[in-house]
Amino acid sequence: MLAGRGLWGLARWHRLRGQGTHLLWRIERRKARRVKDVLPDGSHLARIEANKHSKAAGTVKAPPALVRVIEYRVDGQADIVRLITSLTDHEKYPAAELAALYARRWETELVFDEIKTHQRGRPVLMSQTPNGVRQEIYPHLIVHHATRELLNEAAKLHRSTAEPTSFTQALHAVRRTVTSPSGFPPSARRRDRHLGLTEISLSLLPRRRSRDCPRKIRSRITPYGSKAPQEPASHRRSPVVITLNHRWHEH
Repeated sequence: MLAGRGLWGLARWHRLRGQGTHLLWRIERRKARRVKDVLPDGSHLARIEANKHSKAAGTVKAPPALVRVIEYRVDGQADIVRLITSLTDHEKYPAAELAALYARRWETELVFDEIKTHQRGRPVLMSQTPNGVRQEIYPHLIVHHATRELLNEAAKLHRSTAEPTSFTQALHAVRRTVTSPSGFPPSARRRDRHLGLTEISLSLLPRRRSRDCPRKIRSRITPYGSKAPQEPASHRRSPVVITLNHRWHEH
């Protein structure tokens, strides 16, 4: 599970680990400072404890945790990204691969766009009760999961990954197949499924991972820069370059 630093909590860490979930979490640089062991790939093991505020508030103190700390910079920027993970085996899970994986965390926004913009037909949910909202949301999630499974299957036909496949193209193919009158005999349904998978596998998108959308607005009311009228919303840039921080090797 990938998580940003705004969601950090030691008790939450223990709860998720108790469920068998491995974690890759960004935290503030002042946390996990007690180094226990330095690993060959530049990461290190550290002990992280509950903060003083939780003790003063009288809450139940979460026990300490042994975590692996990974520090890196992106594209030569001055800011250092500090990650902790439960994956302590540096040979099986190299620090560079985990850092690159965390850089892809923004792609969860693509899932929200697929469900809210492309899959859902109406702008708002019709239900006005909590149970009714759940009954509407779960079918959307099931349909999205099934469509994504088709994308994975279509990618295998093209001997590729699901990343360059088009969700909207798959959604159109699914809708045509569902509304098609050729549901009988079963061989016709299998034929339609194969045609749909072939259509999806042939509609690949160009590589688009290394996009950058600067935090700018038209009206300067925040510390971020202002966006000019002719400036595009996003820019394509070279692939993300991650430089691991080996500061513990300098001492």
